[in-house]
Amino acid sequence: MQKIFSLFALLSLLLMLNTSYSEELASDKQSKNNSTASDYRQLVSMPEQARQLMREDMLDHLVTMNEILGYLAESNFSAASEAAETKMGKSSMGKHRGTGMGPGRFMPLEMRNIGWGMHDAATEFSQIAKKGDLKGAYRALQNVTASCVACHYSYRTR
Repeated sequence: MQKIFSLFALLSLLLMLNTSYSEELASDKQSKNNSTASDYRQLVSMPEQARQLMREDMLDHLVTMNEILGYLAESNFSAASEAAETKMGKSSMGKHRGTGMGPGRFMPLEMRNIGWGMHDAATEFSQIAKKGDLKGAYRALQNVTASCVACHYSYRTR
């Protein structure tokens, strides 16, 4: 059941990202204005470079989630653990710090806390997966996707 819920959460996130990307490409101004007017999420303004870095990171996280699910399906807990920690966990944080355009510096505190929670949850998943506990790993992975859902549900950059 947890596996199905995790897959549902990941698919929901994919749908949200696809919808956001489709809106960016829309050329019809009226449609875009209507979409923005009815969007209840908090707009977070940040420099274009920071927004692009954040988008790249989120897409990398999505690819990593897919990779982790594949590893879990193969019962390759070690690879799932390694991917989660190095690509999404605490050890992956701060890679844009030296650029001065790290997206976190432009986020409201609540949004930043959700992001930190995602990194913490990925590290927790990594530790549980390393033990080979499939049920525990899926429960922990749900905490990762819950952070993604919470942030995308609450905030937007366009």
